[in-house]
Amino acid sequence: MDEMVLEVQKWLNETYTGRIGYTPIPEDGQTGNTTVDALIIGLQYEIGIAFPVPNFGPSTKERFPGLSKQESNEAPTNLNMILQGGFWCKGYNPGGFTGNFFEATEDKVREFESDVGLNPTGYVDAKLMEAILNTDGFRQAGGYPPYIRTMQQLLNKDYNQYFDYIPTNGNYERKTNKAIIYALQHEIGIGDIANGNYGPSTEANTPTLTPGNENREQNRVLQFALAANGYYQSSLYDGNYGSAVESAVREFQEFMTLPVIGIADMATIKQLLTSNGWTGRSASACDASTIVDRPKAQTLVDHGYEIIGRYLTGTVGGTRSKAMTHTELEILEEYGIRVFPIYQDGGYYPEYFNHGRGYSDGYRAIEAADRLGFPHGTTIYFAVDFDAYDFQVQDRILPYLRGVRQALDSTAGEAGISRYELGVYGPRNICIQAAGDSGVRATYSFVANMSTGFSGNLGYPMPTNWSFSQFYEYTITSGPDSSTIGIDKNDYSGRDTGVSSVNPPSEGDHLRDKLYDEMMDLGSSLPSFFIDPDVFGTTFAFNQEIPVFESLFYSISLEAQINYSIGGEDATYITVSDGEIGYDLEDIINSEEFFGRLSASRRLEYEEQLSDLSATIGNGYIEFTAYMDGMQNVTKITAYKDDIRIDEQNKVSLAVSVIFEVISGNTPSPEFGGYPQKLEFYYAADWMD
Repeated sequence: MDEMVLEVQKWLNETYTGRIGYTPIPEDGQTGNTTVDALIIGLQYEIGIAFPVPNFGPSTKERFPGLSKQESNEAPTNLNMILQGGFWCKGYNPGGFTGNFFEATEDKVREFESDVGLNPTGYVDAKLMEAILNTDGFRQAGGYPPYIRTMQQLLNKDYNQYFDYIPTNGNYERKTNKAIIYALQHEIGIGDIANGNYGPSTEANTPTLTPGNENREQNRVLQFALAANGYYQSSLYDGNYGSAVESAVREFQEFMTLPVIGIADMATIKQLLTSNGWTGRSASACDASTIVDRPKAQTLVDHGYEIIGRYLTGTVGGTRSKAMTHTELEILEEYGIRVFPIYQDGGYYPEYFNHGRGYSDGYRAIEAADRLGFPHGTTIYFAVDFDAYDFQVQDRILPYLRGVRQALDSTAGEAGISRYELGVYGPRNICIQAAGDSGVRATYSFVANMSTGFSGNLGYPMPTNWSFSQFYEYTITSGPDSSTIGIDKNDYSGRDTGVSSVNPPSEGDHLRDKLYDEMMDLGSSLPSFFIDPDVFGTTFAFNQEIPVFESLFYSISLEAQINYSIGGEDATYITVSDGEIGYDLEDIINSEEFFGRLSASRRLEYEEQLSDLSATIGNGYIEFTAYMDGMQNVTKITAYKDDIRIDEQNKVSLAVSVIFEVISGNTPSPEFGGYPQKLEFYYAADWMD
């Protein structure tokens, strides 16, 4: 806790509580958006804005009077209190929290101006006040390169007429990325239409910069762009296109598979500053959701495509299959087109991702790859197809990918080599973190660079382990029958060469394959379902109870039954229709006393689990069973799914259960004494660890 931040919070609450638009803030001494927003609202009261909002917008900037050093006999003001409060929240000591703008506060204003990159004046205008009243960092942060900070300060100093002051902590992020584009637009003479986006006008006016070029301002922007991508690691931004810059350009071009010429043309400069680069460049790799027949294969060959990404499973829109077939793989081999497999049966919204789902998806991908005959060592790319914020990457995406890794590692034999390699499809931030996370260890990245506006792409360099880079969507046509196919163009690094041929096993049981896939999907939302990876795979047995864990106190088993009947003795069930349960969680538990003892975080966890399970079921039931068997307290949860279509004529139903058997009295719940009648199975997962 910071004592001075606490003082600021107390003052804000004492001064503004009861005013329109002000909500009292926690007095915890913790800086952050809540306190900074309260300071902005306080500022707006002081400058006469009747209905304040926590946003330093145009009206606030227009009305802000500016602040400067007071005479020694001047009285304190609330505006000066807010200025000093902002400094305390940013980690600067302005000489107290007095409301007087004297020498110590002026010194801190000058220090902050220098940190921003400005020539110090000691005067606080609206633009500087906005930078003080936010959570951006303006001091060098640990772990980030100083040469990035120098670049950020120069951008603030020379181009701030186009943007608010960007952070100068050495972290290259989206604000810095846009600032470099603004600088480029200014230096190529289109400052009157500058918008920080690399659009058609910027493309058309981008110069070709060559070694020895004398336009130092444009050369310096090139140095900025190279530094942002880690290729010019120097704080000497002198605008000289010498050997160091030429070498950096060549290294970047080689990394991105651009022509290695040492000349910074438009394609190179745009690739440095955007995720997709110049989309008119040629490509030999692509991906598609369309099953490839012979005419489409010929179209791919005619357009120079040598490798294609295709899906192991799934549909488009729930109707059109996007899954590879044996016939398709034979055709691709015949036409000399290699394949890299992608797994995506969802993955376009945050709630999809958790460890259990990753574990399930890993096994389903293994099953599909085996069925299609992909050789061991093939990389499977697991898709994260949305713009995940960093907290979602930490809380959902990485746990999901760790689950995938656990499933893949379960196939390792005595040599410790997994049957398939783990690849990740997603924005740059996700790919970078997946490669560096010790629990994921992604081998290769298939980067979603086509999504140029994703926060996970803006301000992030290209992952060093990239194999494919998706950058442009279009439709190609060729052949006498004008066969067309919609594809995404991909850059191809050569790290993953894909698969030129497959060796499928003899034709298996289509019914079993479908049921196994559905079982793994349902199991991803059941507690403890994947506790023993050895029971899964081609030897998994339906219609029998399978022990997966046993101790002196309790045991766990699984069951997957075809055409199971609901509503047995001691059972309670709820209906699921179109992915929604018909009751609130409180109705399911049916106990006010239970909720009184259950923590809010645990209740939220259960709600999420039931919501995920219901969405997976679609139409069917969730059944809870609890009874005594001698000294054993037996609890069973079953996910029951109706009308699984096998083919045009046939449907089946499937029930997937987890069964906990506990010796009565030996293993109490960690949160309260008894076992809740209908949700105790979740607690078995809690105390099992």
